[in-house]
Amino acid sequence: MSNNDVSILDCNWDLCPVSASWFGYRPSLPMNAIFLAIFTIACTAHVFLAVRYKTQGFGICMSIACFLEMSGYAGRILAYTNPWSLPAFFIQINGVGLAPTFFAAGIYLCLTRIVIAYGAGISRVQPKVYTYFFVICDIVSLVIQAPGGAISSVSASQGKPPILGAYIGLSGICFQVLALSIWLGLGVEFAFRCKKVGIGAWDPKYDMLRTSWRFKAFLVALGIATAALYVRSVYRIAELSGGYTGHLAKDELAFCILEAVMIAVLSLVTAAFHPGYGFGEDYALITEQKSSYPRPWKRHAFFMKDLKSEEVLIELRGQHKSFVRTDGV
Repeated sequence: MSNNDVSILDCNWDLCPVSASWFGYRPSLPMNAIFLAIFTIACTAHVFLAVRYKTQGFGICMSIACFLEMSGYAGRILAYTNPWSLPAFFIQINGVGLAPTFFAAGIYLCLTRIVIAYGAGISRVQPKVYTYFFVICDIVSLVIQAPGGAISSVSASQGKPPILGAYIGLSGICFQVLALSIWLGLGVEFAFRCKKVGIGAWDPKYDMLRTSWRFKAFLVALGIATAALYVRSVYRIAELSGGYTGHLAKDELAFCILEAVMIAVLSLVTAAFHPGYGFGEDYALITEQKSSYPRPWKRHAFFMKDLKSEEVLIELRGQHKSFVRTDGV
């Protein structure tokens, strides 16, 4: 805790060393100001792009995530003045801790459209599985992590190390990493299936889309964002294994590189190579095609092989293009 048995709640610059604070160090003002500016720019960009390209789901997830990051780094800036500040500690652990859950949800939403762009029939599971299953997993992760932050706040307000809350939050992040690993596995498996069937079996409606540099850049950006999120999540597991006041949690350089930089890269590349820009005019068409699939928990609606017996070809009004409708209409 602090020297001379002073409660951490009573600590200040005169009574306690900074190593006895909630952070274990005095947060760097320049570093946190830079990241606050980055996430403010990213948040503004994602809000604008969501309106520009009408990507509501992706835009909402990314905008909320960026806003939470902004609040987290604002809390760290407050802690520069007083690293024993409970409000600053609360704001940081909840803002920086919960934001990646919304980033993950945004990333999960992209795979459905990628699958449709190459050919839903190639996929093992029908497109909506990628949306519903993994967004539900993300909600579960959030539901686990949020009480962890609340319990940590209560413990800290009593002057106690927030150990229990940290472990609850850790379990939520572990679940998130598991879900992200499964999502990556399905994405890689779909890529191998596309390669196995060959280009001739890919959906011809989206030939121009797949060969465009914008779409290819989007895929690369999504890969970078996913890798950054994965690195951050693994770091977070290692960090919280020692609690919010453990050794790794008090290493600001590790936090800067493995938390702040990773999430900053994620937020910026997904804005620079936004899915609305990457898919272009085909985004709306793919969205309409996606809506034609039944919810995956309906009978015979999870795997593509179960849907093929119910295929119905329909023509999109005004598009002069068609896609396979699978809801039995």
